[in-house]
Amino acid sequence: MNRLLPATLLFIIIGGWPLFAAPPNGKPTMNPEMGGSASTETKDPFGVKGLTKDRPKDAKTEITSKKQATFDNATSVAEFEGSVVVKDPQFTMFCDQLRVTLNKDRKGLQLVEAFGNVIIIQDNTDDSGKKVKATGRGGKAVYEPISGDVTLTVWPSVQHDINMQVATEQGTIMILNRGGKMTTKGGSRTVIVDNSQE
Repeated sequence: MNRLLPATLLFIIIGGWPLFAAPPNGKPTMNPEMGGSASTETKDPFGVKGLTKDRPKDAKTEITSKKQATFDNATSVAEFEGSVVVKDPQFTMFCDQLRVTLNKDRKGLQLVEAFGNVIIIQDNTDDSGKKVKATGRGGKAVYEPISGDVTLTVWPSVQHDINMQVATEQGTIMILNRGGKMTTKGGSRTVIVDNSQE
């Protein structure tokens, strides 16, 4: 049975939904198919290393929606519609609709799906102390906590500071993994600016 919830709902989520999450060894890699190197000495043009921060203890995620919010007690599914904004210590996300499926014990996430005009933003600091922003966009985003994959579809793009990768086909898929790997399937355009020399 669906129950209408207030327009603002506060979730305490264990695990969170980072655009990128920490790799086990702290050393990011890039997918050679993207024009990057599989070496751990990559200059990290898409900010994988800069976005691998640990989730704060007792982190809270606030989800607001302008149209409605519902929770189905039987399936442990919460749905939010209308200018949805997700504020989390690790990211901010905007979308038209959000579906959150909780684990059976409701102590974490099973699946998160965002639909329509999805924008995921993370603000970080690089090794030199410079503030940098990473932005993922797409018509749909799916986060699978068990694998750590964030999958962007429907004209996806990822931008980190001045570097970016943009789909050139609607069916392109971009998968970002907590292990520090980014994989793109389908047509895309990658722009990496070398500003290492003054």
